[in-house]
Amino acid sequence: MKAIETERPARRETFFRAATVGAALLCWAASSLPAFAATGLKLQRKGGVGASSGVVRTLSPSACVPASIACNGTVSGALTSDDCPYGDDTYYDAWRFEATAGQHVRIDMAAGWDTWLELYNPSGVKVAFDDDSGGGPDGTNSRIEYDVTVSGTFTIYANSFEAFQTGTYSLQLQCTGGGPPPTCTATTTSLCLNDGRFRVSVTWRVPTQGTSGVGTASTLTSDTGYFWFFSANNIELVIKVVDGRAFNQHFWVFYGALSDVEYTITVTDTVTGAVKTYMNSQGNLASVADVVAFPEGAAGTAEASAPGSARAPTMEEFLRDQMRDLAGLASQSASAVCLPDGTTLCLNGGRFQVRVSWRVPTQGTSGVGQAVPLTSDTGYFWFFSSNNIELVIKVVDGRAFNQHFWVFYGALSDVEYTITVTDSETGAVRTYMNTQGRLASVADVIAFP
Repeated sequence: MKAIETERPARRETFFRAATVGAALLCWAASSLPAFAATGLKLQRKGGVGASSGVVRTLSPSACVPASIACNGTVSGALTSDDCPYGDDTYYDAWRFEATAGQHVRIDMAAGWDTWLELYNPSGVKVAFDDDSGGGPDGTNSRIEYDVTVSGTFTIYANSFEAFQTGTYSLQLQCTGGGPPPTCTATTTSLCLNDGRFRVSVTWRVPTQGTSGVGTASTLTSDTGYFWFFSANNIELVIKVVDGRAFNQHFWVFYGALSDVEYTITVTDTVTGAVKTYMNSQGNLASVADVVAFPEGAAGTAEASAPGSARAPTMEEFLRDQMRDLAGLASQSASAVCLPDGTTLCLNGGRFQVRVSWRVPTQGTSGVGQAVPLTSDTGYFWFFSSNNIELVIKVVDGRAFNQHFWVFYGALSDVEYTITVTDSETGAVRTYMNTQGRLASVADVIAFP
């Protein structure tokens, strides 16, 4: 290790001497100055185990996709030249794990080359680093021992001491004490979203009728679910929680309403205990995208493979993908009967045919929504991924009130789309057009007389 510390600058000087003379040499030297400065800083902080000064580093979402490691688990990884750049001509992989206050964690990184480890807390602050405490055949493996003081998602940087180092490594994480991380248990009145981390519940009230209650929950995907208030056939609200930490270090909450009833949504992060509430006043029909709902310093997306293996989407692309995520319905035409298929919903006892077409002009792409029925009155559509609901729609028989059938839809997408609803008994057709960039919930109580 000591030899490496003295040899690393010498090796760089050799590169200088070997470089082309003249202007080429000057350009090469100028471009290398930041690397020399970063290397010097890294050498200065050597000396084994370390506690950080509290500098916050931010992952580049376009270059790095963190992976996950479980407590008391071991993973294999590899540093490659297309991994995350540290800034000193080394590469790193980022690994996330959940820990609770009171736990003691030990992280071991072993390889056939000189390793370097760093640990970042849920706020993105570096709390520990290590070079050679892990021993090994050459005494160059790394180990961090750390007592957790705040619950949340921690991030490990698996790095190298030497510049341009590539190769395979193993990473082991041991967690003791503190008890298991908090978990969410789904019930008839609560959803557990984003792989069970976030608990969601809803209360509702109709002041004019003097009635109130709690929403009944139903899960759609690992990220998405819905609630009904008055009847299982009448979905009122669809909600999802998305991990957007790779873009702005936050979890995002989206919901689309098919109801203008007064309600309050409560979302709880079971890892940190943070709570967010969303209040809808009576008469308001809302679709909401909250991209700063729950802060979390460790950047990342829910990927299971080693980081850096593929380009991550931009924040704009990711947001657009997520806001296409509460499906609904689609329709084209029908004469006497509605026949459901992969792109068609048949709602309100099969009387109304619903189809959806979508378009992204900026990308030159278009298509038709994929239909999924939920109840006899309600269904949803997805456009890009079956796990990403874009639009939820229902057709209700309101003839007892105003001699019309009613159409409600709630969007989790701001993509351009057109909903076509056809009354298979009368042949009447209604279309609903959403322009790109608009996130809408609509209640049409005079849709079909």
